[in-house]
Amino acid sequence: MWKCPECGRQFEQHNQKHACIEPPETIDEYITMQPEGVQSLLRSVRDALREVLPGSEERISWRMPTFWKKRNIIHFTSFKNHMGIYPGEEAIAHFADKLSH
Repeated sequence: MWKCPECGRQFEQHNQKHACIEPPETIDEYITMQPEGVQSLLRSVRDALREVLPGSEERISWRMPTFWKKRNIIHFTSFKNHMGIYPGEEAIAHFADKLSH
């Protein structure tokens, strides 16, 4: 095990790449931590998810913005050159016939 000297997190690989910053506690905080040009896109994704997932709770899970209702429904996040949307297993099962093409 390797321990990062800056943040103290432990990893199996020596010099494992990671972010030493503390994870955000809210989706608002997550969005404001991202580059300015990406923030409006993240807000758009969040607004669309709010509209189609009434009654769900917003939280951070796996360091990503997450909509939750008794389980993680969907995560979304941004990277240097793209955004990712990660649906939960129920959505994947529901759309399995469309995802297999």
